[in-house]
Amino acid sequence: MSVMEFAANESAKAVVEKWQELFVGEDRARHIVAAVAIVIAIAAFASWLNGGSKPRRLPEGIPFVTNTLQYLVDNKRFMEKATDALSGRNIAQFYLGGVPVYLISGVQNIQMLFGRGHKVGSEDIFVQKVLPRLYKMPPHHVSRFANDKSGRGKVPAPGYEDTPPEKRYWQQYEHVHTEYLSRTQYMKPVIEVFSEHLSERLEKFPVGELSTISVMDFCKREIARVAMSTLLGPTIFKLNPGFLDAFWEFDENVFMLTLGFPKWLYPRPYNVHDRYIAMVKNYVDSAFQNFDWDGPGAEAAWEPHFGARACREIAKWLRDGDFLDTSIAGALGSLVFAQNSNTIPTAIWTIMEVAKDPELFQAVREEVSGCWTTDAATGARGLDVQKVSTSPLLQSVLAETLRLRTNFNIIRQAKEPLTIDGHAIRKGTMLQAPMMVAHYDEAVWGAPGHPAAEFWADRHIKHVEVADDAGRVVRKRTFAMAGRPSSYFPFGGGAPICPGRHFAKHEIMTMIGLIVSRFDIEKVEWTKLDGSPSDRMAYNDQRFCGGGGMPPDRDLKITWRRLW
Repeated sequence: MSVMEFAANESAKAVVEKWQELFVGEDRARHIVAAVAIVIAIAAFASWLNGGSKPRRLPEGIPFVTNTLQYLVDNKRFMEKATDALSGRNIAQFYLGGVPVYLISGVQNIQMLFGRGHKVGSEDIFVQKVLPRLYKMPPHHVSRFANDKSGRGKVPAPGYEDTPPEKRYWQQYEHVHTEYLSRTQYMKPVIEVFSEHLSERLEKFPVGELSTISVMDFCKREIARVAMSTLLGPTIFKLNPGFLDAFWEFDENVFMLTLGFPKWLYPRPYNVHDRYIAMVKNYVDSAFQNFDWDGPGAEAAWEPHFGARACREIAKWLRDGDFLDTSIAGALGSLVFAQNSNTIPTAIWTIMEVAKDPELFQAVREEVSGCWTTDAATGARGLDVQKVSTSPLLQSVLAETLRLRTNFNIIRQAKEPLTIDGHAIRKGTMLQAPMMVAHYDEAVWGAPGHPAAEFWADRHIKHVEVADDAGRVVRKRTFAMAGRPSSYFPFGGGAPICPGRHFAKHEIMTMIGLIVSRFDIEKVEWTKLDGSPSDRMAYNDQRFCGGGGMPPDRDLKITWRRLW
């Protein structure tokens, strides 16, 4: 999920918990929520009086109030209600506060939402939430984006063809992120660095020695550290030994930061963010001071000062545009957050799925065994990251994990009047495509014996008959997504699709390839998050429903022994 998608989906159970913490006392929090609900109801009623014919409304006990609070407090139940409302139809409506929101599904509607035309967009969300709050941009710099109506494409939007290139901020943003976070020539070397650094971390486990580890702790500490030092370069940890702790503290408080409570009323999210961004700025300052822009590293895909070229190009673009260095730190800090807030939960789930199923573990091991190469000069073994990323079974495991463990609504705003399923949609109206509706659609994903809500490693596998080297006909796995693209969008879609999705995919598949190749693994036990034994396996932690990658609500302890 991109930073924009996250900022637009800022609801979580943490909101209510923080309200109670903030106002001291559950009863008082309820009274405040009730008061807010009354204000919402009045605003919504006024909005309703001015409306025309609308699609079917989501049912609610208290008009204009229940759905809003449920959306914020109990997103899982809200999404179950939305799923029912969209059953047999492609559009439904509810009020989020006083704002009418249209929930949409269906192939044509999703394609319209993801289209690269100028009918819908998410720029206003970015301007309202991401730039001022996460990038820490002052208003006069935010206004540069707000005033740019030329769009993200190379060709400006109709009516804005005369916009000077230097003022096409959205197109510049699109280019610098997509170019350096998506193209193979820039990302393949970065993934190779990730593979090399993770291999070094794994080698701290002595060959043949049995170790017991927590999957969740391992991913949140070891995998996250390697991912961050790959993206930003090792300097981030040399300058800031506590950066990992600062990141996870920011991750816990980012919901409240994007909600926009005044700092004087609730300072903690701001203080946590300030500490985190100060650390990123240390790295930015050091990188600009030590990087030789005229040296041999100027065209490198990865180097130790900025890390991945994407970070260097984003920083250079913003500095050349006279944006503040604090905003550069905010942009790169947001990039690191977008990379890890969803990738790490996915990594946890992927290891759990493979570790708890010995047959799946062995099948994945056999598949990736053919992805290793040996250096003719040194004899060193290395993982072919490009080859492992095309492993059919491993691709299926990752696709299935993302389908089931990622849940948020794709959010756009109508930039001009639209007609959806015969209903007139006004300019400025909010549109949401619920991922839960698409990803759990039984008609799309269900298979005999394997319902859509169940993890099935082979769901996206087809077998074809081919001749082997000896001329014998054998069955071979091929990866084939079981559903259409309009039913699967864990990284968003359209122009604002997460530009870091390629890095995320290669990162997780490389991690699994290294682990299953070099370790024997056995499941020990499921535990609760406090470490005490659990009488059941993990499910999605519903506190994070609607917020992106949903981590498991249980941990898994495993034993592993390094083979070589």
